[in-house]
Formats: sequence, structure tokens, C-alpha cells
Amino acid sequence: RLFQEVKNPIRYKVSEVRPDGTKVGFIRISEFNSLVKANLEEALASLKQQGANAYVIDLRMNGGGAFQSAVEISSLFFEDRVATYVVD
Repeated sequence: RLFQEVKNPIRYKVSEVRPDGTKVGFIRISEFNSLVKANLEEALASLKQQGANAYVIDLRMNGGGAFQSAVEISSLFFEDRVATYVVD
């Protein structure tokens, strides 16, 4: 039996410090898989600890993946809002 490795889809860093004191945290999400929410929470906490107070979430070149994972991360940014509608 072959197993496929699930890779961490999150890369992050403080990308710039602006003259007004804004520290921008840059987060790239390469795909939506079972690890994305936990790793995104970790990235946000780490960037906040590094002083980030603004964020860029880069989804360019994101090949998609698990729909449920994409919906789950929206809960980190939306409270009491519907992130998606599914029409059958």
C-alpha cells in the first residue's frame, strides 16, 4: 500500500515594515488540505508575536483541494457570517 505525504501548505514571514509602523505578515497558502487550518492558526500567532498588525493572504498558485478546509479557515476571519452557499 502506498501512502501520499500531506505537506504543510503554509509559508509565512513578516514581509515589510512601513514608515507608519505597520508590520505586514505575509502568508502563502499553496493548497487546502487537512493541515491548513491548524498551520494557519500557528502562522497567525507567530506573526502576531513578531509584531505583525496587518496581513496579506496569498492564494495565487493555489491548486485548490479540500473544500471543507477552505471553509474552515474562513471561521478565523468571519464571525457569524456564511462563508459559502452550496446549491445542488
